[in-house]
Amino acid sequence: MKNYLKNILLLMILIIPFNNGYCCPKIVIINIAKIFYAIPQKNSMSKKLEQELNADFLVIEKMKKLLLLKVKKLQHEKLSKKNQERIQKEILYEKNILLKKIKIFTKKNTQKQEQARNKILIFIYNLINIIAKKGNYNLVLDASAVAYMKDVKDITNDVIDLAKQQNNVFNF
Repeated sequence: MKNYLKNILLLMILIIPFNNGYCCPKIVIINIAKIFYAIPQKNSMSKKLEQELNADFLVIEKMKKLLLLKVKKLQHEKLSKKNQERIQKEILYEKNILLKKIKIFTKKNTQKQEQARNKILIFIYNLINIIAKKGNYNLVLDASAVAYMKDVKDITNDVIDLAKQQNNVFNF
């Protein structure tokens, strides 16, 4: 009976490590930052954001130019005290409005960029999962998190190629 248990224990020790989960882990690295800037979806997302925010940006630029014209007018023209005070009040009022618009624009721009970045990162992680399942990789590490690893496959270009095949993925 003792020999029987020893044989089963020995057999388990020999068999368990050869299971896929324990033996020969396939580890690969990836450069997510490189993928982020190389995929065509990022460029199309950037162009879309620029188009969305362009109207607000043009309004701010127009207000800024008009404000600068009033400041120049106040400095260079000989005006009565009453007109000077009136223009100064207008300048202060328009400056406050401009600052509020800039603040709103900046906040909106930041939010839109974060949303776009998150969409792109989710897309990249989905691509990584596809490549990892296809290649039967057990572990995918970002290259920025690895200090040194010898003879490890880099699947960055595989992910970029897959992204190029799926060019029109986002519905903005």
